[in-house]
Amino acid sequence: MSARGYFITGTDTGVGKTVITACLTVLFQNRGLRVGAIKPIETGVDPECRSSANSDAEFLQEVAGTDDATNAACLYRFRTPAAPMQASRSEGREIEPGPLLESIRNLRETRDVVLVEGIGGLLVPIFPGFCVADLARESGFPLLLVSRYAVGTLNHTALTVSEARRRDLEITGIILNHNENRPLDAVELGQKALIEELTGLPVLAECPFLQTVHPGRFRETLRPEIDRWFEKIP
Repeated sequence: MSARGYFITGTDTGVGKTVITACLTVLFQNRGLRVGAIKPIETGVDPECRSSANSDAEFLQEVAGTDDATNAACLYRFRTPAAPMQASRSEGREIEPGPLLESIRNLRETRDVVLVEGIGGLLVPIFPGFCVADLARESGFPLLLVSRYAVGTLNHTALTVSEARRRDLEITGIILNHNENRPLDAVELGQKALIEELTGLPVLAECPFLQTVHPGRFRETLRPEIDRWFEKIP
């Protein structure tokens, strides 16, 4: 059996990819599917960290409710808060493509849906000659692009879509995430329509600001809301 899935990327770091990946995990579980969520590389995290408050990979595992070994969800952790290539050089540890791709292939054989969260944006370097866009291609999954409501998001979103198309990466659609605890202003409220006009892609979901992000909240109180917010995700 080979699972379907998505590679979740963003217009930048800090746009809310992990929150969106967690929401998608619950969405597909609500549809009765076995979900595998993986963030194969993360930086700015203690390699020995087992706390979902500090590790995106741990957070996703708790939301999914899986008992997979931590290394299956995150193969490379670096304490240095930088792009993987810079962090690995700083700490004297090499990143190899084989284990990254093998971890994704293993999930494909045991899950109905696989969600792979990238790190930063598409051109973040992982090692020389290999960036997040290359990992997305090798995963075999189409992209879901996470963008945020903010001044500058039209440019960031259009640039990311342009680069993905230049690399012949399939894009299923865009998810707009509100990642600040404040009301959206008139300019931001108009960004959905403009993003669709500029990119020719659908905005499949708009996720409101989630004030208390805790794995248990995704599994319990947010389940009905997630179905509504993300109902257009195929």
